[in-house]
Amino acid sequence: MLDRNDFIRIFNHARFLLRHYALGYYPIAPETMSSMPVNRLFIPLENPNGEKNFITEAGKTHVLTPGYLYFVPAYHPAQFRLDETLFFLSIQTNVEIFPGVELFSDCPRMTVIPNPPQVAELLDLVHSDEARKHTAALRAGTLVFSMQSALVDFYSPEDFWKPLALHEFAPLTEYLRKQGNARTSVSDLAALQGVSRETFTRHFSRRTGLTPKELIDRFVIRHCLDLLNGGHSVKETAALLQFSNEFVFSRYFKRNIGESPRYWLKRSRFHS
Repeated sequence: MLDRNDFIRIFNHARFLLRHYALGYYPIAPETMSSMPVNRLFIPLENPNGEKNFITEAGKTHVLTPGYLYFVPAYHPAQFRLDETLFFLSIQTNVEIFPGVELFSDCPRMTVIPNPPQVAELLDLVHSDEARKHTAALRAGTLVFSMQSALVDFYSPEDFWKPLALHEFAPLTEYLRKQGNARTSVSDLAALQGVSRETFTRHFSRRTGLTPKELIDRFVIRHCLDLLNGGHSVKETAALLQFSNEFVFSRYFKRNIGESPRYWLKRSRFHS
């Protein structure tokens, strides 16, 4: 039986982050699939054009039905096709099982859930007045967290083994969370472990199912989005993360996210 202190320790090391919360219309038709370092919870509310609006993942297309929750786990490639008539609630989250490590980061498929009971209140909270903003934000976060937590049950324990295995490498994830940038190398991580690059790469990949380079990229992309969301320009973000120039940064961003940082900024900053 798990010791009660383990429950407390594990919960208090975890962190839930509400990254994006918007209601509105926003047409989008990207040419390729994209993956994001956030969990995407997408709830269509009105879809007059039916099958013209959908989300595609490998091997499957989900036509968007009003009222349903479409969950795209972090780093899972998906392509959204939305026209100007689709009205929706878009939410993005992170569930860090320990600092910097997303619990859903290797879940292999989307999940679709009919009529989540939290949606009606989430829609009401969007229209909260200034006097209620603090309590409304707390309530909205609580409702989204309850939806996100329930999604754990739609995946198998094996779907979470990679992020959980990273606990063994907590000094590395903490280093990347605080200092990771475009110049961070696999050799840097190996040096922190006190072993050769080859030994570290072999051991790390065997224990986590990830390459060290994949781990570095996940943290760097998270830093990229945090800076862009925080109001920094593309050029400033490139400099802060020590890319040689903004063009190198833009290529890196597009390779990992599926679109340029400028297009991503334009798409992510819509309002109802």
